[in-house]
Amino acid sequence: MNRILVVLKAEYLRAVRTKAFLIGVLVTPLLFGGGIIAMGVSESSKDTRDRSFALVDRTGRLQPALEKALAERNEQDVYEEGEKVAGLWELVPFTEEEQGATGDDLDVLLSKRVDDGDLLGYLEVGADVFSEEGGADDGMEWHTDSPTQDDLPDWLEQVVNTELRAARFAAVDFDAELARRLNRWVRMRSMGLVERDESGEIEEDTGDDQLASVVVPVGLVFLMFMLVMMSTPALMNNVLEEKMQKIAEVLVSSVLPFDLLMGKLLSAVAMSLTLAVIYVGGLLAFLHSVEDIPPAVLDAVSPGVLASFLLFMLLALFINGSIFSALGSACSEIQDTQTLMMPVMIVLILPMMFLGPIMKSPDGTIAQVLTYIPPATPVVLFLRIHVPPGCELWEILVALALCVLFTIGCVRAGAKIFRIGMLSQGQAPSFRKLLGWIVSE
Repeated sequence: MNRILVVLKAEYLRAVRTKAFLIGVLVTPLLFGGGIIAMGVSESSKDTRDRSFALVDRTGRLQPALEKALAERNEQDVYEEGEKVAGLWELVPFTEEEQGATGDDLDVLLSKRVDDGDLLGYLEVGADVFSEEGGADDGMEWHTDSPTQDDLPDWLEQVVNTELRAARFAAVDFDAELARRLNRWVRMRSMGLVERDESGEIEEDTGDDQLASVVVPVGLVFLMFMLVMMSTPALMNNVLEEKMQKIAEVLVSSVLPFDLLMGKLLSAVAMSLTLAVIYVGGLLAFLHSVEDIPPAVLDAVSPGVLASFLLFMLLALFINGSIFSALGSACSEIQDTQTLMMPVMIVLILPMMFLGPIMKSPDGTIAQVLTYIPPATPVVLFLRIHVPPGCELWEILVALALCVLFTIGCVRAGAKIFRIGMLSQGQAPSFRKLLGWIVSE
């Protein structure tokens, strides 16, 4: 144990004293935070450029209604308190050449104006759109070379369909205003369960509880994944570097390979715990310093959640750390690690690849299957425990037992590969040969 602690102390101090570690502590949250900020800025940013479009109205009835809707929209939605928040949209008339063109010739002329930048696009409305049954020319087509700019075409689609619906109601002598009231849409809010407190009063959920019960576990999962990715692949590079520089031969002559491996694994764990304390501590300080943070968010970051986060992070670190350390010891050149590392990286990111289906259905088949696949268990089981509706106690115990046994197996298998690989030279072994090293006495 003393040897393990010596290796742990040396590896840990060597890691945390480097400039790369200090820079990583500062840069990593900036990258993640910057990504979140960039997403928020992109969503809140508004395109205030004025846009022009043309209308090919084969019905001969839609242009007046469209011009009226455009005037109302440009008057009401473009400026807020004197500040321009949206662009003006303008329906431009045909040129003399376009007025004399029909069919494909008109499409070519209008497309050229779009290509020249005079128009964002042009809307072509079929002649049978007012028909109840539809026909060969029933439909609308938006022609543009900027398909991602969909605000204007989406608005046009809504306005045209509103006019079509009103015209169809009028054709059958039906009150359009009555139809609008009857078709009034009621939005549904996602709320939690209603309970009674100790005094017998009803506690109603405001909706923040459900949001916090999803956001907090997902955020901690990303933190767990980030910490594992920052520490475990570095173990492989560290071991490989020592082997290439012949330092490993000196180390294993004074320290047992298992002690050396455990010291390196524990140093990675210690470094990850240091980062976790910094990031989680900073997050808690931020949450408690901002008054507008909902209480449900603060309650969601409970000691129980943090304790389970610590447990599953430790399991993930030991599983992946032992695997990457073993791979580093088995290789003699950096190029050799590429072939062996790819399957391991796929296994490492597997639960993140299925994060969407797991969040959508925490008790679904995919989530249940991945719960019992140990490399994915730390992430999946942590999410299933803390994201409603949760999972059964027996599922937690069985999955946790399998994960602990798998972790012990990974450490023991990694130690066997580490013992043989640290002193081996030559071509990198195949996975079949590594398996032979594991089963050998």
